[in-house]
Amino acid sequence: MSSILRSPAWILGIVLALVFTVEVCVMLVMPYLMPRFWGETATAIADALLLTLLCAPVLWWVIIGPLRRIAIQEHLRSETIVAGASEGILTLNEQGEIQSSNRAMTDLVGVNLEELIGQPARQWIDQLSCSMGILPTTLKTTVRRANGEEFPAEVSIRDYPSESQPLRIAVIRDLTQSQRAEEERLIMAREKESLRAQQMATLAQLATGVAHEIRNPLTSIKMLIQVNREALSKEGFETDDLELVEHEIRRMERSVSGLLDFARPEDGERRLFQLDDVLRTTSQLIEGRCKQQNVELNIESNFSESTLHGDPAQIQQLLLNLSLNAIDAMPDGGALSIRANQREKVIEIVVSDTGNGIRDDILPRLFTPFATSKTAGVGLGLSICRRIAESHGGNLSGHNRLNGGAEFVLTLPLANDDAATLAELTRDEASCKVC
Repeated sequence: MSSILRSPAWILGIVLALVFTVEVCVMLVMPYLMPRFWGETATAIADALLLTLLCAPVLWWVIIGPLRRIAIQEHLRSETIVAGASEGILTLNEQGEIQSSNRAMTDLVGVNLEELIGQPARQWIDQLSCSMGILPTTLKTTVRRANGEEFPAEVSIRDYPSESQPLRIAVIRDLTQSQRAEEERLIMAREKESLRAQQMATLAQLATGVAHEIRNPLTSIKMLIQVNREALSKEGFETDDLELVEHEIRRMERSVSGLLDFARPEDGERRLFQLDDVLRTTSQLIEGRCKQQNVELNIESNFSESTLHGDPAQIQQLLLNLSLNAIDAMPDGGALSIRANQREKVIEIVVSDTGNGIRDDILPRLFTPFATSKTAGVGLGLSICRRIAESHGGNLSGHNRLNGGAEFVLTLPLANDDAATLAELTRDEASCKVC
């Protein structure tokens, strides 16, 4: 019944049906109730009076009573929700004076309800008067307690429907706990980053020492094997085993070189360069490999002429490493995409593939040294890539795509106009000196 009464069409239909039914009944019984000597006027008055006396109780019982109960229930439910809300809720008039408040608001400011009603809300909430013109609005400000203390809060102000006078409703949420949690999170992040930096420094020192101790003996062993392999080959002996040993020694040398690159990164030559040049060179270097593995290469660069400041060789090394990793992830073919897009003052380069994606056990420690899913990999490539990105003031992140494959996002800051102007002046001065 309550669902029927919530529809205006149903209510109108029920009212018309009741009035029609009662009117028919009255018209049928009126000739038997009215004296014959009464005139038409008296008969009409009696008919209207009888219709009213019969329709009013029926309408009250069928329509008005249930609607009244529904309205009372909804009002009580709204009052219960407002009273039990954890956020402070105020209703304000056009002058910003408090008309009503819930219990949470009185607890927040530490006053009784009687002391709060009728007072200007700006007495407790800063910047409130500046935010009443354009509604709805949300602002972060401070709220004062009765003892003079202040706490951060988020205030949302909306229009409140009222027939008597224009009202606003303000919802005040205490941000003390969330702000404290954010500060703790930042402190933990700084401590974690500091610990990571210490671990990386220790690892770099260890890697440098180990690499130096291994590189020299490996070089001597490789030279001896090469000399003996050539001598034995001339005498007609099989040298397949020696070739295998030499191949493995070269692989160990590559691992040692990776350790040295990780431990002692080159500073490189920092200058202004065009991203288009780096993308073009990277494309030329991987085209042959893509054709061999049936990988479709797609490079999209709407802002390829953007100017960056840094070492173009290191940025090229970074993109080349990401591209080769993507190609390795697609041994049976696929698609490799490199997209460059500009966002505000940064350039975003996205390298994505259609391979099997990053393994779940590798994903959380993707940029950690020695984390790799390749059987012949060392696991230093992505660590070096992220360090190159960070040394250029950027960031490198990686994740799996929803439709399959992996995606790495490199963000680099664009060169500012002052640096570009200074570089242009330097080139002009150099050309003048040559002339």
